[in-house]
Amino acid sequence: MKKYVLGMDGGGTKTHCSIFDLDGNMVDLISWGTTNHECLNGSYDELKIELGKLFTYILAKNGIGTEDLGKCVFGLAGVDTKRQQEFISNMIRDLGIRDFTLCNDSYLGIKAGCEKGFGICAINGTAFSIGGIDSRGNMLQIGGLGEISGGDFGGGEYLAGKAIAAAYNSIFKGDPETLITELFFNMLDIKSKFDFVEALKGRIDDGTYKYDYFNRLVFEAANKNDEVAKGLLDNMGREYARCINAVIANLDFYRQEPVEVVMAGSIFVKGENSRAIDKIRQEVSLKNEDREISFKVLNSPPVAGAILWALEQNGCKKHDREKVLKAFEQ
Repeated sequence: MKKYVLGMDGGGTKTHCSIFDLDGNMVDLISWGTTNHECLNGSYDELKIELGKLFTYILAKNGIGTEDLGKCVFGLAGVDTKRQQEFISNMIRDLGIRDFTLCNDSYLGIKAGCEKGFGICAINGTAFSIGGIDSRGNMLQIGGLGEISGGDFGGGEYLAGKAIAAAYNSIFKGDPETLITELFFNMLDIKSKFDFVEALKGRIDDGTYKYDYFNRLVFEAANKNDEVAKGLLDNMGREYARCINAVIANLDFYRQEPVEVVMAGSIFVKGENSRAIDKIRQEVSLKNEDREISFKVLNSPPVAGAILWALEQNGCKKHDREKVLKAFEQ
């Protein structure tokens, strides 16, 4: 008899993996490194190794065999196409887990944040992705493929790149002055613009700073009313709004049913300035004046959505949604 479900949220920076029993009680929750093949030097081969280590660790730690698992749910950044989904699914089957749903991590935010289990989730973490599930169960992902999906104008790496470009273009190419430059100079402990590239590249190469660390300078400058920083956040918000509107237009949401939009990922959850979120609310509401749309920042970890989805797929009528979400607060 199946006794447990396994849920995983795998991102570009970190991974959360959890085991629950079929009554909705948490057995374990662990943190791991990246399980996005696009962020691993060894790509798919290294991903298989990491997943093997992760599954072996959490199952052995709790004395659980793969034969004890019901249907599991895994949401991974980097699962953006059917080919990727099929390739990684075969990889997971080779590791001994046979019955599971594998999807892009953006769908997990819907299950965690939307009480009815359908809606839209915008991920703004290390990377960028928007997923939607309508009330009929149709699923659609917008973004996440870089230039193929029209450019991904969001995520920590994107915003960090924009911060660096704003400073560089200001001091060398005559673009508007910005407080971002001063913040860079202070952080790098330099006084001359001619030291900027050397100091910045040096701190990245020696591991002092990860590339996406610099996105925080945009929020800091925006909080001090810097026009360039505010413009960067506005542009990011507009692009997310465009993608959310695309999901609404291309899925089959009934006119009379409310559409819940959940915003997840560290840039939305931990960002110190709400300007991008405010722009999303404004642009999406304006485009959909005839619909009831609600917005929320996801407070529960997306892995909770994987667990709720897995319990649902195992036909567990007894599980209590609030009980599951509360377990992740401990």
